[in-house]
Amino acid sequence: MRDIYRRLGLHVSASDADIARAIARCENNAVKRDAEEVLRVESRKREYDQLYGTLTGIGLLRARMGLTHAPYWRGSEANDFSISADDEYARYAELKAKMERAARVYDNWQRVRRILRWGLGLLLAVGIAAAIAAYAWDAIPTGGMSLPSLESLPAIS
Repeated sequence: MRDIYRRLGLHVSASDADIARAIARCENNAVKRDAEEVLRVESRKREYDQLYGTLTGIGLLRARMGLTHAPYWRGSEANDFSISADDEYARYAELKAKMERAARVYDNWQRVRRILRWGLGLLLAVGIAAAIAAYAWDAIPTGGMSLPSLESLPAIS
């Protein structure tokens, strides 16, 4: 797909008057025809601008990953959206920040899960130990003896 803005030497935010002048100056008939069909019709321009943003983002992502076209594609319309990593800001930085945040949230959740697992395991172990101790205390034979009640103990003065 052609980058019509690049081919006309325009910025995406160019005014309609700038677009009309650039189309009139264009010497390439194919680019001129495409620009008139796309950039002169408001609904098509809106759709193209949306697609343009996506393709620019993909081009920047490819450039930052080191994926470039072969030398024989240089300058052709197939290479229009393959840009240098430093040429333009696209959604790459935003997507990278979202992925880093998601990784941090996941790491924090794993840390919390690990703490909860240990805490619940410890709580369960203490509960089991208390139950065993209570059962063992009741099972100790007293030899028919019972513990004295508090009332039968001598008073301390």
